Amino acid sequence: MMFRAHRTILMLFIALIIIFTLTSLCFIKILNRREEADAFKIKVHDYILSELPFVQDKFRQRHNFNDTLWDSFLKNTKTLTPNLKPEHVWNKVRSWVSKTQLYDPESPDLGNALGLLRSAKILKADVDSRGTQLKLLLTLEGGQQAVFKPKWYPIDKVIDGHVYAGKDRYGSEILALYLSAILHKPLTPLVTERNISLGREIVPVATKRLLSTIFSYKSLLCVYGKCFYCKREDPVCEDGSNLLSGAILVNVNVTFVNNRSPWQRTYKKGKLALWETLDDYCQLVKPKISTHRLLDLVDVSIFDFLLQNGDRHHYETLDGNVVLLDNGKGLGNPYTHHLDILAPLYQCCILRNATWSRLQQLGGGMLKRHLESVPNISNFVTKEHINAIEHRLNIIYAAVEFCRKNRGMP
Repeated sequence: MMFRAHRTILMLFIALIIIFTLTSLCFIKILNRREEADAFKIKVHDYILSELPFVQDKFRQRHNFNDTLWDSFLKNTKTLTPNLKPEHVWNKVRSWVSKTQLYDPESPDLGNALGLLRSAKILKADVDSRGTQLKLLLTLEGGQQAVFKPKWYPIDKVIDGHVYAGKDRYGSEILALYLSAILHKPLTPLVTERNISLGREIVPVATKRLLSTIFSYKSLLCVYGKCFYCKREDPVCEDGSNLLSGAILVNVNVTFVNNRSPWQRTYKKGKLALWETLDDYCQLVKPKISTHRLLDLVDVSIFDFLLQNGDRHHYETLDGNVVLLDNGKGLGNPYTHHLDILAPLYQCCILRNATWSRLQQLGGGMLKRHLESVPNISNFVTKEHINAIEHRLNIIYAAVEFCRKNRGMP
């Protein structure tokens, strides 16, 4: 009996040694893989950044050009027609929506629509439980639904940490509209800034479930809504003028198809996604999606990189084309440039001719001048962010140079 007991103990000891050895080998393999992935990422990113001194001159805009589409868009956003019925304007807004645009940059009704978003009477207010953060679903005079995303931070607040850290920045949603027009990709919802009184405009028309999340704190009204991260301990409150600032967006009433991004992050500390570990990751993506879709995703990566929105874990399509919804995670830190947002570009090294042509036209400070011409931009974007976006355009040029010199991109 004693011999059997000793043998059992010996076998268990040997089994533990084997398990420990295999676990150690697997752990070492994972560490090595992470180190190789980090080394590859650093190598690619360093190469791209090393091209910056050369591209800044190479892609400098050397001639003036008439940017008629942008000029028309800007003019139309400022045009207001008196005494228009809201129903007429909202019908126009709905008629613009197609697979190639969510608004019409050349429509003279743009200003009327933005004006109504800013001032139309709120007929009904409810929680918008879509997504992970607080939003209000409003019904405006004329029957149009709109989504209100509140302002959580001062516009000069620097968000440190992961690229997806912090709550949504309302200014990023607004700037996304103008950036989409600058890039000639009108694929964002119409959006503008609005100040709302919870007491006068929301409480009288709020649903019971929204009312249950509104309370008074230090003589100010606060709301926390219902969503994944919503809780009473973390509300947003009116300011000293009893107003709640934020971005108000047209709720585009069409059916979008939700898709998981091939470049989705794991959102787990210490765990890398496959695209963060493989040099040739794009070869795994290409058989699964069309070239058209891949070009769309590269366009989106450029748009997101300029804004620094690194949180597009899913994306929406309309009739097969990718649209630009949920742009609130941009404008986090003007002093940081997360190059991995550009992974679809520098891993696949594919780019639409029209996109590349437009990016080159915006070189030499043209992008910055366009941004500075946005009405009231200082209300929701700092100069530091505008300068950062201008700098990121040069990084995009450098990424294209990387593709040309290392991946055979034309």
